[in-house]
Amino acid sequence: MGAWGTGLYSSDMAADMRAVIKSALRLPFDEDRIVDILRDGERRAADDPGNEDHTTFWLVLADQLEKRGVAHAPTREKAIAIIDRGDDLMMMERLGMKPADLRKRGAKLAELRARLAAAPLLSKPRATIKAPQNYTLEIGLLYACPVKGSNCINPYRGKTNFDGSPWIPDGWRQFVILERGRAFDYLSWYQPLVCRKPVRQKPQLSDAGADLWWVLDTPVTCPQRHFDSMEIAAIGRLPIDMEKAQARFAKRRPSIVHLGWSGRGAAVNDITIANSMHPSSHDWERYYEPNGLLPEEGPTTMRSLGEILAGDLG
Repeated sequence: MGAWGTGLYSSDMAADMRAVIKSALRLPFDEDRIVDILRDGERRAADDPGNEDHTTFWLVLADQLEKRGVAHAPTREKAIAIIDRGDDLMMMERLGMKPADLRKRGAKLAELRARLAAAPLLSKPRATIKAPQNYTLEIGLLYACPVKGSNCINPYRGKTNFDGSPWIPDGWRQFVILERGRAFDYLSWYQPLVCRKPVRQKPQLSDAGADLWWVLDTPVTCPQRHFDSMEIAAIGRLPIDMEKAQARFAKRRPSIVHLGWSGRGAAVNDITIANSMHPSSHDWERYYEPNGLLPEEGPTTMRSLGEILAGDLG
């Protein structure tokens, strides 16, 4: 659960849900459909009263809907029942919350209950998406963005480091989109194949067959503002053989990323492609290169794009 305090949003799930609910409410659907979408995203927490996040899910959902002027009687009634029965406090006690903290949380739940009981029975008008989001990335195009080490420009902060100093790139990372779609016919998402190894000069299409070690990522989003702020550049179209790609990244086990992984969660949670361009514990500049190591080829990792190309790069 990852709880760290007595407040309603003092858990990882609660903090994440706030952004997810905000995103889902942009969809031009009625309240029942919105709640169904949110339940689908957290099915175990939403439907299993024994799940440690069950009460948090419904209390946060009710709180966010009330604050955003969205009236949904079943959610409101469920949250009030959870508070009245003491379900949340019993779960918090089971998870180790101390008596003094339980009293503090109980007081906050009483405040929430009073707001829910007094909430309007009709929803306020809300701003929603009027048309499906435009695609910013094309299937089969090679893209590149400037990086420092393996780390791209932070689309939320721009070309500035945390300490305020200028962010100065020293290379490029490349990616190609193998699949894209729209969640609920509105929210655009993309599944990228991302190179691990950065290059120093802006890439050319003729060099894309080099051993750059490509990793299939889970789907992401790429709104135009992130495309622009990350300074993503289109390099050129690759002769991708989609049958080869499907075979190379076929579904093997539920836990292993495969081509065709659902983009619904990424779209609703607005998981940006910048996440794919940030270094991990196995960063090329910090892990592989200094230690003279190479990644291992496997279900999600291949050495060269040549494995999925239909012809020469020219």
